[in-house]
Amino acid sequence: MTLLCVRCLVGAVAVFTAVHQAWAEDDAALVSLPLAVQRGRELVMTAATNWHKNKNCFACHHQTLPVLALVEAGRFGAPVDPEWLRVQTKHTHDYFHERVEGMLAGEHVPGGASSPGFGLWALKLAQHPADDVTTAMVENLLQIQGVVRLSDRDATKPTTLRDGTWLPSCRRPPLQGSDIATTVLALIGMRHYATDKQRERLATAQAAADKWLAETPLVTATDRAWRLWGLSLFGGEAAVLEATRAAIFKTQRADGGWSETDDRQSDAYSTGETLFVLLQTGTPATDPAVLRTRDYLIKTQHADGSWLVETHVKPVQPFFENGDPHGKHQFLSTAATAWSTAALAQLLPPRSERSHFVVCQG
Repeated sequence: MTLLCVRCLVGAVAVFTAVHQAWAEDDAALVSLPLAVQRGRELVMTAATNWHKNKNCFACHHQTLPVLALVEAGRFGAPVDPEWLRVQTKHTHDYFHERVEGMLAGEHVPGGASSPGFGLWALKLAQHPADDVTTAMVENLLQIQGVVRLSDRDATKPTTLRDGTWLPSCRRPPLQGSDIATTVLALIGMRHYATDKQRERLATAQAAADKWLAETPLVTATDRAWRLWGLSLFGGEAAVLEATRAAIFKTQRADGGWSETDDRQSDAYSTGETLFVLLQTGTPATDPAVLRTRDYLIKTQHADGSWLVETHVKPVQPFFENGDPHGKHQFLSTAATAWSTAALAQLLPPRSERSHFVVCQG
């Protein structure tokens, strides 16, 4: 055998070994994927159930996002507990039902625009029909565009670009740290639930929001993800949409994750949220960036199904124990677990290809 042939043979073996290893690693990730989704789904369902035992308020991290995880997992074949979903939906609806008169009058709802925004999204995910409560929630949002509270509005001031946004009344990043996310979230709910009489005002509000969303700087991972989602949902310019997607890819870390800000480490909240939006807006599941993110989330999930994300803001309310993992970090970690579960669920294979995943069921 000539030296050239030997070199060719060695090269071929090396290529085969590398390809085989890549296939093996990918197969291992696919086998782990249903289990990761199952564990995450079960954990956030328990967390949401526990919340009702301790609190009677609405919470995006223990209502809306767990509902998102359950619904997304259900869309891709995981069982959906209708009674659990009914209880969560009723809890959300009851909270806002008690505030109908105030919302119609433009009175402040705790949390500012974030609360009716997340509330409408939770109801939409559960396919709750429009009613007097959703009408009041939309009415409240239409009245507070550009301000934290209606009382903040000064009729003598000219309309500014700022008036195109919706604002939370407290800053708790990443859940309530992005005006871009709050604005897109408000529009998602209003576009779905606005009555015919509210549509004209909504169109005017959306025009202002579209202008603001296209021009406001992108600072955090949440900013970038929600602008991309908003552009996709609301028919934004294709060039702006793809530029936003490129900005997201550019900020992906070497470990496959994303961080809330440039000075922080990768975390499951930013990563799960970003992956969810990328997949929702047409990024292929086979994209190398997506596969790196999948692997990052699978590797960083705890055995109990959770992802740990440490809180880094001063608490605005006294801490209480909800029984979730990670102590004082449990509320943000529950939200991170919900986002990560919802994102990974979209990577599950079609039902017809899942016979070899039976070991992960039950």
